[in-house]
Amino acid sequence: MFSIAVVDDDPAERKSVAECLDYFRARSGNEYMLTEYASTETFLMEYERGTFDIVLMDIEFMGGQDGMEAAVKLRELDENVILMFVTKMAQMAIRGYEVDALDFIVKPLEKSSFFLKLSRAVRRVSSNPEQTVSLRCEGEMVSLRKNLIVYLEVQGHSVIWHSREGDFREYLSLSAAEKKLNDPAFERCDRGTLVNMRFVTRIKQNSCVVGGVELPLARERRVSFKKAYADYLSGIKR
Repeated sequence: MFSIAVVDDDPAERKSVAECLDYFRARSGNEYMLTEYASTETFLMEYERGTFDIVLMDIEFMGGQDGMEAAVKLRELDENVILMFVTKMAQMAIRGYEVDALDFIVKPLEKSSFFLKLSRAVRRVSSNPEQTVSLRCEGEMVSLRKNLIVYLEVQGHSVIWHSREGDFREYLSLSAAEKKLNDPAFERCDRGTLVNMRFVTRIKQNSCVVGGVELPLARERRVSFKKAYADYLSGIKR
């Protein structure tokens, strides 16, 4: 499953992109999570590194700044996310090399062309092993997107991987799973739970809310967990 952001101030254009994505899913079998933004300001304000695999951005003027200005700021936040411009102004899209844009898609969108260009972006995402983790679940190999894993918890001699892609049980220790992830965005909130800081929305006295689930926060980990979360928000762990 891939996470995609569409940034465009025109609702009709966002709908057109969504329809093309549905066409892509039907033909390729690739599932995706779509988040829409009506302004670059909101997109940049809410953006966290690793949240999205692909960003489809209108390069034209949107609510105070054009897409190129937003793209420059996006690259300051995340140098790895795949960026593609969606525009009526193909001549402007040529400047995409300045922000390492993978490609540009010309409006009005044509589904076959969109399919080919997005397929290229998806292949680029899939070829980066640092963004995925492999699990062995009941004799099968499963590949999960790290940025879609919400938290891990120990159950008996296994670890349950709770992800936006589903829940998966793997026979190993939490320490081994933590080593396999090798991602500083993950932090333990107690001895048997490892959470993805990208999904933390609230930290209470004895618990934390992660992806809408309230999990226990061990007393001996309160200080280190809060510091790790503050570091993550400030960009130290991005």
